[in-house]
Amino acid sequence: MTNLIGQSLGRYHILEQLGEGGMATVYKAFDTRLERNVAVKVILPQKQQSEKFLKRFEREAKALAQLSHPNIVKVLDYGEHEGMPYLVMEYLPGGTLKQKLGQPIPWQEAARSLAPITRALEYAHQQKIVHRDVKPSNILLTQSGEPMLSDFGVAKILEAEETVDLTGTGVGVGTPEYMAPEQGMGKVVDYRADIYALGVVFYELVTGRKPYRADTPMAVMLKKMTDPLPRPSQFVRDLPEAVENVLLKALARQPADRYLDMSLFAEALDKLAQGRLPKSIPSSLRPDHIPGKSLQWRWPLALGGIIIICLLTIVGGAVGLTRLVSSPNPKTQATQPAQSLLTTSTTTPISPSEIRVSSLTTTPLPAKTAAATLTTTPIVSSKDEMGLIYIPAGEFIMGSNRDEPYFWGAESPKHTIYLDAFWIYRTEVTNKMYRACVQEKACPRPVQPRSYTRNDYYDNSQYDDYPVIYVTYHSALAYCQWIGGRLPTEAEWKKAARGTDGRLFPWGNGELKNNLANFCDTGCPSDEVETGLNDGYRDTAPAGSFPDGASPCGALDMAGNVLEWVGDWFQIEYYSSSPFENPLGLASGTRQGIRGGSWLSERSGLRPAARASLKPDNSLNILGFRCAIVAP
Repeated sequence: MTNLIGQSLGRYHILEQLGEGGMATVYKAFDTRLERNVAVKVILPQKQQSEKFLKRFEREAKALAQLSHPNIVKVLDYGEHEGMPYLVMEYLPGGTLKQKLGQPIPWQEAARSLAPITRALEYAHQQKIVHRDVKPSNILLTQSGEPMLSDFGVAKILEAEETVDLTGTGVGVGTPEYMAPEQGMGKVVDYRADIYALGVVFYELVTGRKPYRADTPMAVMLKKMTDPLPRPSQFVRDLPEAVENVLLKALARQPADRYLDMSLFAEALDKLAQGRLPKSIPSSLRPDHIPGKSLQWRWPLALGGIIIICLLTIVGGAVGLTRLVSSPNPKTQATQPAQSLLTTSTTTPISPSEIRVSSLTTTPLPAKTAAATLTTTPIVSSKDEMGLIYIPAGEFIMGSNRDEPYFWGAESPKHTIYLDAFWIYRTEVTNKMYRACVQEKACPRPVQPRSYTRNDYYDNSQYDDYPVIYVTYHSALAYCQWIGGRLPTEAEWKKAARGTDGRLFPWGNGELKNNLANFCDTGCPSDEVETGLNDGYRDTAPAGSFPDGASPCGALDMAGNVLEWVGDWFQIEYYSSSPFENPLGLASGTRQGIRGGSWLSERSGLRPAARASLKPDNSLNILGFRCAIVAP
């Protein structure tokens, strides 16, 4: 590139060169209009001949200008001068993290240095941007030493409909020493490549060396794909096992074996920065760990109490429905005749793993026997043969207070509300049921066909009775409208899960046991054997596999197995102003509610009171749904 020092790019007067990379040269410049120093990244001249590259650069500029995070270097401007596109960014005079390398630094200091970067990457991932070139020279420092992530010049803008990145194969994008193995092989990468790259940076800070060394970039990548990771403890004497566990997980060769998302990596580094050394590093995902949501939680206080089962009766005309009333939720409608939606049966099973239930006896039953004695006539949807539970009109307790066990900030204040009667699915919608909707072209396929441990999860009949996953909010809503219903509101879901007595879990206030839900706890699945909490699954379980954990109204899997979409837009403060009757949430918003915990949740996330949210076009391997229908 022609030396630009002393020249002007528009209003930016070039002062000195700061660095040069594979796609651009970075200069320190003076903004003559605003009278401040800035950093200008100018595209290399050999790249100007590629129209594809120029389009990527322009697209990057527009997307990155929208990023706003305290630990991301802000993109201030974009322009072109004599055929040279450039980005204008904040100028940070504190140098880069690379200047700290060369010898080991204390693991606590290393974790403290990188924890803000994990939060910056978590935020970028929420905006569907993968950095793809995380390395020490791209972590700048402010004058006070605060780390700032820079140079998203090779970032891929993730779109839901895209499966091929803008560079075609991804080869040559990134720095080999910090690349994830799948990135070096030219595969399409996701956010887990950034987890790996930041893991390499953490490894290098702690040990003073990169994990893999070789004479050529290709040799480095071959080592990553064939050689085991050198144990960090062989380079740093007395390195705590918990620190090594974090590194081993972040640097796992297979993406599925790394942290499920950047928020979990961030949590691990936060704990290490505080000097907290758990026996093993949690790989579980509580609802407050969903991307974009971070809530406070606490360990349990001792609880006792008597479990009271909610009293339900089926109204006289419930079985002989003649029509359905339109949903009060303006976002959804259910107006089809009841005969096309519901049938009654005394012999047809709902699914091999379910206990047939449609109503409760009016006699209170002990929690441990309630599910086994609910044997009245099931009400079945004729569209997908799912059994429905009738929830009568009435009041119930919503939320929890700060002095209650496992409290998260969005659950207060505890309050009483009134709901009209409704019907709700007994379990989550299964793969088999959802495939029928796809075959009728009423629903899109799941975003991914796999699960956490099964590559052929959705299309394999072996998993017909397992809950469908990787469905967006829009897909879940489409299914529920296909059967003539809608997604349950947050309040409806919670009443079906919690009953009317404000209990801690669907089954009551008793201890968490393996026969009650598909869940994990305290770092599970790695801790399952150690803690004795091993329900037999490290992935989804067949819907309805835990009848002993039934809610007081007979619904199954309302704690654990998979998280579930609800129909409300999410707001943290909503409980403070929600109406007394039939609350529907906000009229609009950016995040939808999700409830119920999953197979990867700890006990705090299994409570019906727990609240979390996700953007409606997101999907996860721990997220499914069930439907509701308005009662006449």
